Amino acid sequence: MLTSPRRFPSRLGLGLLTTSLLLAACATTPPADRSVTIKRDHYGIPHIYADSTYGLFYGYAYAVATDRLYQMEIAKRSGWGTVAEVLGPDFLELDKVTHTNIDPDSIRQQLAALSNEDRAMFEGYAAGFTQRVREVKAQPDTLMPKEFLDKGFEPTEWQPEDIAMVWVGLILNRFFAGTAEVANLNLLETLKADQGAERGEQLYKQLRWLNDPTAPTIIPQPEAKTALADLPRHLQALSSQAAQDYLHKQALALGPTVAAGTPTASNAWLLGPAKTTHGHAVLYNGPQQGWYTPSITYSVGLHGAGYDLTGSTAVALPAILFGTNGQIAWGSTVGSLDTNDVYQLRLKEGDPHRYWYNNAWRPMEHKQVRIKVRGQDDVMLDVYRAAQGYVSSWDQKNNTAYANRRSWEGREIETLLGWAHAAKARNWEEFMAQATRVSASITWFYADTKNNIGAAALGLLPQRPARQAIQFPAAGDGSMEWQGFLSFDHNPKILNPQQAYIASWNNKAYSALLADNSNFSYVDRVQELLAPLQAKQRLSDEEIWGIDSLGARSDLNARYFVPFIQEAAQLPHASALARQAAEQLKGWDYKLHVSNDGKHYEGSAPAIMQAWMHAAVPVFLQGRLPDSIYKTYTQNLYPAMDDPRSAQPAAAAKLIWNAIQGPAAGVPQTIDFLQGRPAPELVLEALEKAVVHLQKLQGAQPAQWRAPAVSMLFAARNAIGVPWSDPAYEHRVTPYLNTGSAHFQYVMDPSGVRMCSIMPPGQSGFINPKGQADPHYSDQLDMFASFKCKRDAISASDIDSASETTQTLHY
Repeated sequence: MLTSPRRFPSRLGLGLLTTSLLLAACATTPPADRSVTIKRDHYGIPHIYADSTYGLFYGYAYAVATDRLYQMEIAKRSGWGTVAEVLGPDFLELDKVTHTNIDPDSIRQQLAALSNEDRAMFEGYAAGFTQRVREVKAQPDTLMPKEFLDKGFEPTEWQPEDIAMVWVGLILNRFFAGTAEVANLNLLETLKADQGAERGEQLYKQLRWLNDPTAPTIIPQPEAKTALADLPRHLQALSSQAAQDYLHKQALALGPTVAAGTPTASNAWLLGPAKTTHGHAVLYNGPQQGWYTPSITYSVGLHGAGYDLTGSTAVALPAILFGTNGQIAWGSTVGSLDTNDVYQLRLKEGDPHRYWYNNAWRPMEHKQVRIKVRGQDDVMLDVYRAAQGYVSSWDQKNNTAYANRRSWEGREIETLLGWAHAAKARNWEEFMAQATRVSASITWFYADTKNNIGAAALGLLPQRPARQAIQFPAAGDGSMEWQGFLSFDHNPKILNPQQAYIASWNNKAYSALLADNSNFSYVDRVQELLAPLQAKQRLSDEEIWGIDSLGARSDLNARYFVPFIQEAAQLPHASALARQAAEQLKGWDYKLHVSNDGKHYEGSAPAIMQAWMHAAVPVFLQGRLPDSIYKTYTQNLYPAMDDPRSAQPAAAAKLIWNAIQGPAAGVPQTIDFLQGRPAPELVLEALEKAVVHLQKLQGAQPAQWRAPAVSMLFAARNAIGVPWSDPAYEHRVTPYLNTGSAHFQYVMDPSGVRMCSIMPPGQSGFINPKGQADPHYSDQLDMFASFKCKRDAISASDIDSASETTQTLHY
C-alpha cells in the first residue's frame, strides 16, 4: 500500500520538476500505528477514526473514493483543466479558461512550505484516495463506476496537490473570483452612448448604486449613508466584443448557476438563548451550492489527531465547511466583501504583449500549456500574466487587455487550512484566530454550548488608492496598485447581537459595505427569513427548521408590491376585473403552495403577482433604458423550469421599488422613471395589463387563474457545468424550492449537541458496472422534498449505535 506520495507529475508541461522534487523531499513518513477505522451509519455516512492526521485523511479520502470516485476524478480534472482529455473537444474552451486562472507552481510551493503536520493532511488524502483507485482497477467488474466504462477511461491516482486544485478550481475560482467591474464598465459605456454622457452617468448611478442604507445587513452596525458610484476618468473605452469575451469567459469559470459574475449562494440563521423555547443557541445553515446528482456536498465524521467533528463539506475537501465538534458549531454563506479587482492594461502599439507599467513598456510573463483533447491533436495555449495577475481578455479595438487580481492568490492553502483548523476551536476567540487566515470573502457563523452566537465577514481586504473607482477596472499602469492589506480588525464581526438573532441570505454584510457588485437594496430575499424570526419572541426547534420551507416557497417579489397593487385597485377608474384580481391577493402569505395535481400553485394570487411583475417591467422601465439594457431587466423575474439558480427578487423589482418610493428611496431618483405620473397610476396600469393577459389565457374569473408550478433538477454535472454522472440517474423535484444543496441545524445543548441534517439526493454517487445505484444514491431526496431531516450522531456512543458497518484499513 502507498505509504508516502510519489514525485508530482507535471501535468502542464511547464518544467515543474524542481518544485515537485522539493515537495516530495519534504514528504512526511506515516506513523507507526498505521490503521484507520471507518464506521458507516444507515445513510452511508462515514465516521473516520485514526490517531494521526495522515491516517485520518487517508481514511477520509478512501471513503470519498468509495462513494464518489467518478465525481472526484471529474472535479480533479475541472481544477487542473484536463477535462477535454477524457470528455473531448466540447470542453476545450473550459480548459483554456481554467489555465488562465490557476498557478500550479504556486500551489506546490505553498504545500512544500507547510509544517509536517499540515502537509500530512494532503499526503494522507492522496494516499487513501490512490489506494481505493488501485482496488477499483483490480476489480473493475464490480467496483468500477459505470460512468468510467461508459466514457472509456479509467480513474487516475492522486497526488497531494490534487485535492488542493479541486479547492482552487471548484471553490475559490467559482465562489470567490467573481467581479462585476467589466460588466459595470460595459453598462456605463452603453448608457453614455445611448443617452449622452451626462444623462448616461446619471442613469448608471441609479441602476448601479454603491450603498443603499435601507438594505438589510447581516452584521448590525450604525446606519450608513447613501453612496453612489464614483465614475472612472482614467480608462480607455471598452468594445462590446471585449466585454462579451470577458463576461463569457467569466461565466465559463464561475459556472451556469452564477448570475452577473457574482455567486449568490447559501443562507443561515442563528438564534441566541433569548429567541429559543429551550434557551439554547441554535445555528441553521443551508449552503446553496447548486443542486446536483450526486450532491456537491459530502458528509463525514472525523475523529482523532485533534479533530472530533460531524459535518459536511463541498467536493469532499479536507476542510469541513459546515459542522460541529460538540462544543461549537460553524457554517458559512458566500461573502460580499470586495477582495478582487480587474486591471485595464494599455498595450504597446504593434506589440500586444507589452503593457505600460511604471512609466515603461513591460513584457508580460508568458508560458505555454499543452492541453490534451480526446480524439484530436494536442492544443498549445499561450498564457500571459501582468504584474497584477493573469490576463483573461484582450480588446484589440482599443489596444487594451484585462488582468485579474484576487487577494487570496498565493494564500490558497493558508485559507483552506484556516477553515480546516477552525473545526478544532473550542470558543469564539479560537474560531476568530483561524478566521484571520482566510483570505477569500466568506461570512462565517458560530454558535457554542455556552449560548453564544456570532458572525464575521472574512476576507483579506486590499488597501486601495483613494482615486480608484471601485466599481470599475483599475488602471494597470502601476498607479493603482494595492498598497498592502487592511488588518483583520477592519473585518466586521459580531458576537451576541442585541436582537438575539442573525440572518443571512447573501445580503449586505454590514451597513457601510462598498464593493463593485454591492447593488444591495431593501428588496432582498433575506426579508423572507427575517419575517418569521421577528414574528415570535421564541421559536422551537421545529419552527427554526421550518424557516427554510418559508423562504424556499416564497414569491420573492410579492411582499414589496402586493400592498401597492391593492391600493391602486381602489382608484376610481380601476376596472372591475382589476378590483376582483386585487381581492384575490387578500390574505395571501406570499408563499407558493403546490396544488394536489402537482402542476399548479394553489390559489390565484401567485398567477396575478407573476402577471403583474411581467407587466410592470415595461410600464416602469421601457423607454427609460437602452433596449439592450432594458432586455436584461425583463429576464429572470421568476424561476424557470429546472432553473439551476438560487432565486433572487427580480433585478427590475429593485428599480421599480425605488421608483415607487420616490424621495423616500434609499437611492436618489435623479431620473424620474415615473415620468411625472403618480406611482399608483403606473401600478394600476401594470395591473390592468396583467388581468387582460390572464383573462385572455385563462378566462374571466380571477378566482380560477393559476400559475404553473416549476420543477427543480438535480443535474448530472458539477458546479462549472462538467458532466459528472449518468444523466439517466438525474432527479427532479416539484415544485422548485429555493433552498440549500444541504441543510444543517445544530442545537447547542451543553448536555449534548443535537444535529439534524439533509443532503439530497444522498451520500453516494456510485453506480456499479451493471447500472445499479448504491442504496444511498438518493435515499435523502424524499425527506428533502418534504422538509424533513435525519438525526446525526455526534458523540462516540451515538455513532456506535448508529453504525451499520465497520471497516479497518491498514496502510
